Amino acid sequence: MLFAGSGLVLALVGSFLPWVISGQVRRSSYAVAGMIDRLGVAGNGVLGALAAGWPLVGLLCSAPVIAAVLRRWGTAGALCIILGLTMAAVSIAMLVFSGQGAIGVRVDPIGPSVTVAGATLLTVGGMVLFSTSIGHKHRSQGPNG
Repeated sequence: MLFAGSGLVLALVGSFLPWVISGQVRRSSYAVAGMIDRLGVAGNGVLGALAAGWPLVGLLCSAPVIAAVLRRWGTAGALCIILGLTMAAVSIAMLVFSGQGAIGVRVDPIGPSVTVAGATLLTVGGMVLFSTSIGHKHRSQGPNG
């Protein structure tokens, strides 16, 4: 649970750090997602859905916490895995495409790097929570099921 909690905080903090530098202005992932959504650059597919839904990351980060408070460890673990993999994918994509900036616009690696580190911890912690919850179910049922 320590990995998942630490990863959740780190990934969330990373999402507020600078992701893009435009001149002297640094923009967080939320500002970038808003611009992408408003400009329609991502289209209507998966990228468009990610850009439109990115501002909900903070709210979505509360879902595994609520599940853990309710002692739904398997659900908390699954939510951590899904959230961690999604945040890692977005962050890694941003870092991979960082060399392809437009004139005067470039990726600030600090935000995506912190987010991917947190997302990795979140995913690993989610796997531990999920696998532990499955182990508890099997042990509590006993040999006769």
